[in-house]
Amino acid sequence: MPAMPKDVAVFSDSRYRHLYPPDGEGIYGVGNVDECDHLTVDGAGRIGWNRRPTPDDVTRMRSLHLCPSPAQLRRPALPPWLATLPALRSLALPVTLLPLLDRDRVPPGLATLIVGHDAGHPAPATPVDLADALPGLCALLVVSAAPRPGPADLIGPLPALEFLATPLHRQRRMLDRVAELDTLRHLELSHLGDLDVFPRLTVPLRALELAGTGRAFPIDGLRGMPTVAALRLNSIGAEIDCAIFRDLPELTDLTVLNSRRLRNVEALLDCPKLAHLTVVNCRDAFGAATRALFRERGFARLDVDYA
Repeated sequence: MPAMPKDVAVFSDSRYRHLYPPDGEGIYGVGNVDECDHLTVDGAGRIGWNRRPTPDDVTRMRSLHLCPSPAQLRRPALPPWLATLPALRSLALPVTLLPLLDRDRVPPGLATLIVGHDAGHPAPATPVDLADALPGLCALLVVSAAPRPGPADLIGPLPALEFLATPLHRQRRMLDRVAELDTLRHLELSHLGDLDVFPRLTVPLRALELAGTGRAFPIDGLRGMPTVAALRLNSIGAEIDCAIFRDLPELTDLTVLNSRRLRNVEALLDCPKLAHLTVVNCRDAFGAATRALFRERGFARLDVDYA
């Protein structure tokens, strides 16, 4: 058995690298006290919605969360000083503000966009062309609690992303947009139902998450994704026969959560590069004897006690 690598958290490392600053410094919220409370409780700075940042704040901001109140959203506007932030890398905002973005209103170093959508956020009348508005964007996270309008109704053509996390809500149109991204290396798809996503996933992904499927979801399609090194499966309704993971020769990091039809877990011992394994709430897929076998294997990280 080859020696296990020390750093095997491929999925979480990739997600952190794309979505967050390297440390907690430089995170700010713009909005009233109540709207920014979830940020300031963790030590982020806050700037009032109609206030300007200090010169020191301008140089320090790397991650900015726009948190307008419902009243402020009725007259949507971006902070007029947004484009002057030289260190800004990440911007989070409600979907109502999305049509206001363009390359002249954001700093050139912006790499990550986080878009929130819920019932309190009026949606754009037409999909926003992010490929035109933000051509340098590398990462996009869509956080949506509302199935309608779907993500394809909110966001049009995408720039050359390396990271994308979005619900599909069974929308094939959003999947078509994903299929156009030959630069994509980290993909997270949720609210899949039984939609067969695999024929459209032809790029050499390194990290993949699939979440929220039906019982008829064709999970065997994973066999056609040999470049995946990190895989996260959450709330998969279909039966998962762990023999499929033998066909992922680069698989190093595997997490399976809340998936009640996991079987044949011993097949994971045949995955030569698998070093980080987490299985939680999967109807006790591991018995005591099987857990012992996995501990003997010598995984770099092993979490199956609550499988």
